[in-house]
Amino acid sequence: MSTIELRKVTKRFGSFTAVKDVDLSVAAGEVVCLLGPSGCGKTTTLRVIAGLESVTDGEVVIAGKVMNKLPPEKRDIAMVFQSYALY
Repeated sequence: MSTIELRKVTKRFGSFTAVKDVDLSVAAGEVVCLLGPSGCGKTTTLRVIAGLESVTDGEVVIAGKVMNKLPPEKRDIAMVFQSYALY
């Protein structure tokens, strides 16, 4: 069973489609690298998984549960940013 699964995930910002129909399955203990040129949707995909961005279409599934409506603090997922900020 996958620990993290994206099912046909699409994220749009207005008329701009940042991520389109992404299917991804990551098993427990598996290491995955998202690789691509600047602006191809790597960070947006990670932000969708973490719940920092909502999906336009599709499902984010973590540990067998659909997370689309669950806020980031309830997802048990962390993200380390390139630049940090203190609030």
